[in-house]
Amino acid sequence: MEEQPAKSSEGRRRVVFVSVGQSPRSDVLPEIIEPLGFEIDAIEIGVLDNSSAEEICDLAPRPGEMGIISKLRSGAPVVLSKPRISEMTARLLANLPPDSFDLLVILTTGLFREFESNGPMVNAQRAMEAGLIALAADGQAIGLIQPLESQVSELSIPALQPYRVIATYAKEGDRSSIANAVMDLAESEIIVLNSIGFSEADRQIVAKSSGKPVVLARRMITSAIRLLLASPHSRFSSTATPDLTARLDRLTPREKQVLSLVAEGLSNKAIARQLGISPKTVEIHRSNMMGKMEVASTGALIRLVVSYENSAP
Repeated sequence: MEEQPAKSSEGRRRVVFVSVGQSPRSDVLPEIIEPLGFEIDAIEIGVLDNSSAEEICDLAPRPGEMGIISKLRSGAPVVLSKPRISEMTARLLANLPPDSFDLLVILTTGLFREFESNGPMVNAQRAMEAGLIALAADGQAIGLIQPLESQVSELSIPALQPYRVIATYAKEGDRSSIANAVMDLAESEIIVLNSIGFSEADRQIVAKSSGKPVVLARRMITSAIRLLLASPHSRFSSTATPDLTARLDRLTPREKQVLSLVAEGLSNKAIARQLGISPKTVEIHRSNMMGKMEVASTGALIRLVVSYENSAP
């Protein structure tokens, strides 16, 4: 049986980061953790950490299976069967005791399913999907950059069907392919880098060459961690305007947690399950939070969060 993470004895919050490849992900975590403004105990777990080379090879997508890209411990990219790695991820998460972490973070934007958690959880795919829907509903043409060419034709977000979404692909960290992707998205109004593998450097290339706001998954995860752990000594984002900072300062720690989960598109019942409170209490916190944030709808709230966290030059 795998060794389970234990609570930190030093008072820092313990955050478990789960990737669908192998850990550690030194190419990803520093850009998520360093902007937080407070220290955490970061524990990395890879779904494939204990898998042999043969087992990993067998997880390659079969005919008719969708694929997802991740990395091995060596840094080499690996393309995996989305349905089979999704089931493996679900089993791993089910075996994590709820008292072993303060927050669970799923480091992938490629698994379109709900994962059960008995504690607060950041699901990067769910956060990105909620943000996409809110932006599209606002009438903006969304440009989506995927890390695999096959993912362009496989893209399926039912709630986005009424809206204009232009999808293309680029290799993470490859300036040339990113530049080509930007040209493909000339008619979009906002661009989303839809993979944890895309870095801040990639975001800056896209922003500079396109002149458009760019949404980066890593920034959204940083915001969610900050809000869910509700550190009183941190700010929502170094890019936030004074007006947004003032609104966030009105929120209680619990209201900040509710804000983060609402921005992922969770229902009151799902938020209650994650925070260990009643749906009625969530409803009260949600109403108070929406009033303090001066927004009339969940969509408006998500657009506010996505815009300020991801659109800085």
